[in-house]
Amino acid sequence: RYDAWTFGGTVPGPVLHVREGDKVIFTMKNRSDTAVDITKPMKGASPFMEQLALSNMQNPNGVEIPMMHSMDFHSGTVAADDKWRAVPPGMSITFEWIANYPGVYIYHCGVPPVLQHMAMGQYGMVIVSPKEGYPTDTVVDKAFAVVQSELYLKETEDLKDLYEMDFDAAMLKQPSLVVFNGHQDALVENPIEVEVGDRVRLYMLNVGPNDVSSAHVIGAIFDRVWYEGNLENEWKGMQTVLLGSSNGAVMEFIVPEPGHYVLVDHEMADMQLGAKGLFIAKPKSN
Repeated sequence: RYDAWTFGGTVPGPVLHVREGDKVIFTMKNRSDTAVDITKPMKGASPFMEQLALSNMQNPNGVEIPMMHSMDFHSGTVAADDKWRAVPPGMSITFEWIANYPGVYIYHCGVPPVLQHMAMGQYGMVIVSPKEGYPTDTVVDKAFAVVQSELYLKETEDLKDLYEMDFDAAMLKQPSLVVFNGHQDALVENPIEVEVGDRVRLYMLNVGPNDVSSAHVIGAIFDRVWYEGNLENEWKGMQTVLLGSSNGAVMEFIVPEPGHYVLVDHEMADMQLGAKGLFIAKPKSN
């Protein structure tokens, strides 16, 4: 269990998917002055969240940590000192931006120290699809969003089995875990099911906040890659796609035969720390 700061209650935050040219009207309320607890989900809806709710020993009455927060959409082209400004506890902000450039982008809290806010969990993905779409849209069989990030952990002094952010480790770029979609086993305990012959699209984002990702699927080749998700940046036949902190890409591969295919960060230390996810390929159904 990890003491996180979130957008919308999850790490990563919700995926926002829009189309080039769309106007996005965004409202955020800083609820850090309001006691927030883990609400028990409907029975059977999410075994992981159900277990988390039942074992919430941090504070059964909820917690509040008043502080400034903000929202920085890398997909927006605006005056940052206006739209991305810090919001005091209990206050709200509403602004709009136009999705002028297609791509796979990060959003994150931009209040200093930004490293702390991002490492605590305040980040997510924005997908801006090209106005006319990607050339392979009509033949893609399955598409998935994958967000890579790092966790810097230390045990809390008061409660066993509850971890908090280790800022010193983050400054030294020494992560405890490197994860896909917020959890070291998210795509292992819940593998992605595909079929032979499927064209699989990955919208992939490396949040960082410090590390580089070398995205690779063991047993497959990315036959089409749009770096940063922009049509002008097309690559073909890529074994590995290098993503710096905050870089994204649209990556596609075709499943050649039944079996297991593993998405990894080919920076081997990162894979050892958890950056891996499993695709299970079954024969094509009739």
